[in-house]
Amino acid sequence: MKKKSMQKSIINRKYCICKNKLKHKISFGKLPLINNYKREKNLKKYPVVISQCEKCLLIQLKYSVVDKLLFPKNYSYMSGNSKEKIKNFQSIHFKIKKLSKKNKPKILDIGSNDGSFLETAKKKYSIALGIEPTNTAEISINKGIKTIKKPLTYILANKILKKYSKFDFIVASNFLAQTNNLSEILDSIKLILNKDGVLIVEVQYLYDLLFQKGFDSFHHEHIAYYTTSSVINVLKERKLFVYDAERLKVHGGMIRVYASLYKKPFTDNLKKILNKEDDKNIIKKIKSLNSFRIHFNKKIKKLFVNLKKKKKTIYAMGAAPRACVLLNSSNLTKNEIGLVGEVSKSLKCNKYVPGTNIMVKDENKILTNKPDYVIILAWHLKKRIIKLLLKKNYKGGFIIPLPKLEILRGKKL
Repeated sequence: MKKKSMQKSIINRKYCICKNKLKHKISFGKLPLINNYKREKNLKKYPVVISQCEKCLLIQLKYSVVDKLLFPKNYSYMSGNSKEKIKNFQSIHFKIKKLSKKNKPKILDIGSNDGSFLETAKKKYSIALGIEPTNTAEISINKGIKTIKKPLTYILANKILKKYSKFDFIVASNFLAQTNNLSEILDSIKLILNKDGVLIVEVQYLYDLLFQKGFDSFHHEHIAYYTTSSVINVLKERKLFVYDAERLKVHGGMIRVYASLYKKPFTDNLKKILNKEDDKNIIKKIKSLNSFRIHFNKKIKKLFVNLKKKKKTIYAMGAAPRACVLLNSSNLTKNEIGLVGEVSKSLKCNKYVPGTNIMVKDENKILTNKPDYVIILAWHLKKRIIKLLLKKNYKGGFIIPLPKLEILRGKKL
């Protein structure tokens, strides 16, 4: 990519949302945009550099990619393809039912993707509205779900306010980590949230990521990496106040927080989570993770080269975002991995994994071609994927990359 074009594509972040300076620069190498799947090879890569706010201690990217590139028209992630995600959505609906003072509250889903969250219980709400700027909004609209195909801005929030009035619940699942316009988003939420309303935010939990050695979750779509403390600090900066939280197992570990327009006492559950956090020392853990990443890349490459020398065939399973990161970080190519298997209805099928020459194919190719090994790239779902393949009579071995690189077959299963 030409230097001028690269400069226009990248935001050089010098200050945090709290207007304080960023410190530290920890390079995790260069990566492609992890959901930019195309039918032709796409080898463009951008720097991934981790920094930390000196005041609120939020971990974030020093350089982020502009939204129009980050979420292109061919955006391929669909939440409806994940049973784990759907189950988690149901738990949010259950929580809303428990918290709501109305039989049919008004609900807004920011970053609604293919509408899977609102689809699961849209009849339970007086108004169920989604906001989604990418092409996946069309899927939601075709399901009969009210969806605005635009990014949330303060201007749009005013229009929503005039048409729908204020909402009782606003849900942002995995969204606050993925926006370059966090201040405007939070101001927009404040404008359209009912005075007694609840903001429900889900983000990947940084402490779980570090514990699991999940360097493959550091990429451009995750602009910020949250702890419970940093979520509280960021929301408080825009006069939104967290009062409760819970840890989730979904996606390898997430945190869900509940916030309102006025201060409430912290719940015991929130206090318990906060007591285990130490954000002042978290940057040391990230440096340690980066060292682990560099060592891991050499180790896995060596493993694959040795297996190929023995004429072993290797496929992969799971074209999740972390799969793209792991393949690129480790510089694995078609020479090592024949293809990546994915659910047949995925928008990623018959396209290249960004940054590589490896194609994504229907996962049934694994059963028909019978490779010697399958590497589980969506390793947080390893038990489910292994069980699925064994049930379909796959006889080969499994390579689990993280948290510990290991090969499973026979008695080890």
